Amino acid sequence: MKMKILIIGNSENNSRVYEYLTNNGMEVTVISDVYRLRSVTGEAGNFTAIIKDDEGKKDIQITAGFIILIEQTAADPVMIDGLPALPLYQQDKGTQDKGTDLLSYKEPVVFLLDYFCESPMSATVCALSNAVALARKKRKVFYLAKFIRTAGRGIETLYAEARETGVTFIKYEDLQITSDVDKEEFSITVSDGDISLDIVTKIIYADGGRDAGESFMYAAKKLGLTTNKNGCLTEDTYFLTPTLTSRRGVYHITRDLAAESLDEGLDFICTFIKNDINNTLYPDIPPFGITVIDGNKCIFCYTCFRACPHAALQPDHGNSQMQCLSAACFGCGTCVGLCPANAIKLENDKPGTGSDIRNSLVICCLNSGGAALENTDRFDVKTVPCGGLIDEGMLSDNLALYDKVIAVVCPDDACRHFCGNKYACGHVNRFRDLMEAAGLSAEKVQIIKASIGMPGVLKEVLHDSSRVERY
Repeated sequence: MKMKILIIGNSENNSRVYEYLTNNGMEVTVISDVYRLRSVTGEAGNFTAIIKDDEGKKDIQITAGFIILIEQTAADPVMIDGLPALPLYQQDKGTQDKGTDLLSYKEPVVFLLDYFCESPMSATVCALSNAVALARKKRKVFYLAKFIRTAGRGIETLYAEARETGVTFIKYEDLQITSDVDKEEFSITVSDGDISLDIVTKIIYADGGRDAGESFMYAAKKLGLTTNKNGCLTEDTYFLTPTLTSRRGVYHITRDLAAESLDEGLDFICTFIKNDINNTLYPDIPPFGITVIDGNKCIFCYTCFRACPHAALQPDHGNSQMQCLSAACFGCGTCVGLCPANAIKLENDKPGTGSDIRNSLVICCLNSGGAALENTDRFDVKTVPCGGLIDEGMLSDNLALYDKVIAVVCPDDACRHFCGNKYACGHVNRFRDLMEAAGLSAEKVQIIKASIGMPGVLKEVLHDSSRVERY
């Protein structure tokens, strides 16, 4: 039996993705209009999507083993000194050609990044790709950016193509833009710190921010996908690039794939799908166990449902309690730390060990800098799957065994489970407030944000017993 794949969204890559998957023996259904999607339930290998029919009068149920979101983010055009710039992201390349071809070929074209905010990687990919296309048409193209990004997949190749086609790169330190509304043109003075350049143009493609767009956000919400504060799924998130999302079995064709090969990204998806079908990708439960819910304690408050970054918790209306989809659970423990009824645990949960009073205990998430630490004569180390598991109860229990408890979590926007570090900070700070209200020293509980690449710095911080940080 063919594996069923559901493609949701519309982009210039729809036909290629459809062709690729069908050639790999998969049965593909395409829903181009994301607003036809009403809901998605289930887990990898067994999704059920409720779709509106073409007339929107009745619902259709579609089953699929895996889902691919192909809808792209689309920031609105921005105003620069009273004049609108062209949107950097173009759903239709013909629209871009129409905007530039109507003007004189002597008119320079400017791609402007990092002006309103630090531009994401997808903006770099989009700008470079379009700059190359225009430069090949013998247009004079300027690429202005405050930062040069080279860490993305295939970015170096795009930079090389842009240089070869004659794109002028300026890594600016100072940038001034004024506009003449009557002439509908911009005057730009840009400096790299040594040399200044004046550019007059009617055409600026600008990255106006990180707005994901209404249709994209609608699809992400209906699919139960975790987004960052800018509404993006995988953008600039190294551990999810190029196609993974927070929900197992749901993939995203990102703009970043344009920097390499779309087929490479599709190869990546197909490998995950085939491994999952053969039960080789996730054959065992996560190392810390999966979520187990005690129905006698569950108050059906939906707290875990809203907090789970992987859409692994769903309501069981028949039993009036929450249920865990085991194939979707990553065992991060975020739900355990947030459950107000203490009705959730990880099935591999074990009580803390240690019969002797030690100086300090470091509780660190599996992906933070604390994971590189070892027990020393100054502190013990306890690793948890995610900082979201660190709650007031865990802190209180361990303070009975240690003089000090220090939580180590990932820096902002680096949490593999998206928001576990933020939950940990909230729990620690609330516990410190309770200690202060009770007349106890809040210095006994601390929290540190540290990446896995800074174990040396972290050790120095841990040995500095006077360091306390609040977030």
